Amino acid sequence: MIGYSIFYVFAGYLIGLVILHHPYPILGATQFVQDVWYSIVYKFVLLLLIPFFVFFVSWGYRSKDLLLRIQPTLRNVGAGLLFILLGFFLNAGHIRPIQQNFFLFEDSILRLVTGVMMPLFIAALPEELFFRGYLQTRLEKKWNRFSAILISTLLFTAWHLPTRYLLSDGVEGQAGDLEGILLNTGLPVFIIGLLFAMHWSRYRNIILLILVHWAIDILPSVSSYFKIQF
Repeated sequence: MIGYSIFYVFAGYLIGLVILHHPYPILGATQFVQDVWYSIVYKFVLLLLIPFFVFFVSWGYRSKDLLLRIQPTLRNVGAGLLFILLGFFLNAGHIRPIQQNFFLFEDSILRLVTGVMMPLFIAALPEELFFRGYLQTRLEKKWNRFSAILISTLLFTAWHLPTRYLLSDGVEGQAGDLEGILLNTGLPVFIIGLLFAMHWSRYRNIILLILVHWAIDILPSVSSYFKIQF
């Protein structure tokens, strides 16, 4: 899994080059993360389908290995909903521009639904399953929890950087500005990744991690489909 994670970082650079020269944005979205090359090829196939096959088929893991310690008590559900809402409103600044642009498009409903659902299938699911569920779990069995948390978080951070360095234009930094990319993408991703890794290590609640991750990404995704630049 470490080897595949390193390959994935280099694959990100190659995908970034492809998007740079042959972009194929879904519904004309403004962000490269909504490009077919990035969403379908890079995230869905390389980060979800192939690792899924390795983890469950080649290594013989079962779904219960990802669902340990989940106890759906009223307290846990309430806390989970609170974290999901907090994740969603981290990007509350996108709400007003979305409202203003909503009626400018004939296919607004399609753009809204696509913007809401795509982060689940091309961000939250593949990233949490791979980096926390697969990679970190595997590293814990081979080494120890501290090493698993640190290495999975570093690799989670590293794979974000090549595409941003080539393509970013906004709050995540500017393409070609390595210092800005490290500060605006690398640092926040490392912090969030570390928190998620620590949560996975202690609570093993992959469903909550997926939902919180999804909630964080929804509004930026919708903004992109409505051609709002941040």
